[in-house]
Parts: sequence; structure tokens; C-alpha cells
Amino acid sequence: MNKQNIIRITLFVSILIFNPAVADTLRSATNLQTNINTTITENIASILYKRGLEEKAAKERAEEFVEDDERLFALMLDNLLYGCSDITKEEILEHLSTAALHRKSIALDSYAHLIDIYSKIKRSTPDQKARKKLNTIAKRNTLMLG
Repeated sequence: MNKQNIIRITLFVSILIFNPAVADTLRSATNLQTNINTTITENIASILYKRGLEEKAAKERAEEFVEDDERLFALMLDNLLYGCSDITKEEILEHLSTAALHRKSIALDSYAHLIDIYSKIKRSTPDQKARKKLNTIAKRNTLMLG
């Protein structure tokens, strides 16, 4: 490598490391992920309980809905919330609890399911910008499944 390439790489890495916007983005994403990881099943169960299910049945449905890997589900949900900022955590949890109530499965790695989720929450068809975001989210979530 010549000196110019080393200087360019050093400068690029320095910009990434010391950029406050990157640090704030990483910090907020970590906070959101931690919050979701610890409470996703409990939130769904709580919403189901408020809708009239017995507490034990609500908890069972929520656990059944999230299936085996709650952490992976939470990470995929985090991608959706972070990538599509016009959907709030409360809105998505309401939608997920309805799906759990009706024992429907939701594939957060499916573009079609993400479009369906967005359409039902916002009660409108997503515009081109939102569709592009949802496509990116679906691809990221597919990569997480490995």
C-alpha cells in the first residue's frame, strides 16, 4: 500500500469513529433492542390479557407466537422499528398481539408480510419510499436467519 491509501483509510475510519451522528444512532438502536428483548413476550401477553384472555392463556399464546428464538424475533422486530420510523413500538405490538390472538404466524423476513403489517397498521398502501425501506428490512431479516 502506498502512503496515500493509508492516509485515506485512516481518515475514513476516523470520520466513522468520531462522527457523533453514528454514535447516537448506535446508542439509540442498542437501547431499543435491549428494551424489546426483555419484554416482547410479556407485552404481547399483557395486551392479550387486557383484551380478555386469561393471564395464563395470554402468556401461552404470546410464547407460542414468538416461538423458539425470542432474541432473533426481537432483533428482526428491531430492524423493522428502526428502518421504518413511522411505525411505533405500540402499533406493532398491537398488531402482533392480534396475530397471536388469531394464531397467525408473521414472517418478519418476508417482504409481503412486512407490506401487510405496514398496510394494516397505517390503514393505507405504503408509498414507494416505504416499500423500498420494507424491502431492505426484509433482506436484512433474511440474512439474520442465515
